[in-house]
Amino acid sequence: MSYAASITSGFSLINQKSENKTSSFSDGSELIPAEVRSQLQREGVSVFSRPAINGATVDREGLTNNYAVEPEMYFSSFPSPVQARQYVYQGCAAIALVAGLILTSAIVS
Repeated sequence: MSYAASITSGFSLINQKSENKTSSFSDGSELIPAEVRSQLQREGVSVFSRPAINGATVDREGLTNNYAVEPEMYFSSFPSPVQARQYVYQGCAAIALVAGLILTSAIVS
């Protein structure tokens, strides 16, 4: 869902909305995010006419929303028996190392 096509006139719409209000209460529509203002100063009105690509959309204020894109599903590959045996050996070595460190700290203290 991209609002970029509907906001090609830039900030003139925002300014017109704020000038037409007669009430002293604010609904916040006249507030412009700092990043949008600086981006407009750098790039001009072309900020609002950029197409949405790669799952990103541009909201009414000109901010980019990057929504998560679902990755392709794939089958997981389980470890082979050789790899499983290596993992067992690594686990035994880690347990022996931790036991040795605990024993060393008990002897020293």
